[in-house]
Amino acid sequence: MRVRFRFTVVWVATTAAGMAISWAGVGHALRGTTLPAPDLAANVPVQRGRPPAPPAAPSGASPSVSPSAPHRSVAPSTSPSASARTTAPASPTSGPSTDAGAGKVRTYVVKHGRVVLSLTSSSARLVSAVPDSGFEVRTWRKSTWLRVDLTDGEHGSAVFATWNGHPTLVQVYEY
Repeated sequence: MRVRFRFTVVWVATTAAGMAISWAGVGHALRGTTLPAPDLAANVPVQRGRPPAPPAAPSGASPSVSPSAPHRSVAPSTSPSASARTTAPASPTSGPSTDAGAGKVRTYVVKHGRVVLSLTSSSARLVSAVPDSGFEVRTWRKSTWLRVDLTDGEHGSAVFATWNGHPTLVQVYEY
């Protein structure tokens, strides 16, 4: 009986030591594989009300429209402050970002979906837009600005990026 008890104690101690040593070697690598939290561009204030109408398109031209996505990607519920009414630089000083060519990729989680832009000091490019169910994406692009709307026709969210003679600025509207 004592032999079995000693064997069990030695086995448990050896197994626990092996697990501790393995975790010490592998734990750091496992912690490094988690995805960074998305950059919510929290320094961009949300403006209430309808955004300015885009310029009229030439006859036969219309904004590009993509079909609405069946569901929204899961994102943290943190949203920018709704009380501020001024524009802010599009490159927040905190939060992770990824380089995409020369631009910084920023994610804007808005009331009706999510918009991802690649921003440089002199331009902006739409990377992706994921609307909520029942909403669709509409985009307008000119040489000095980009507008992305997630709308159902009556309500929506608009993300504007402008760079006309100044560093790229982003404005978010909820209507």
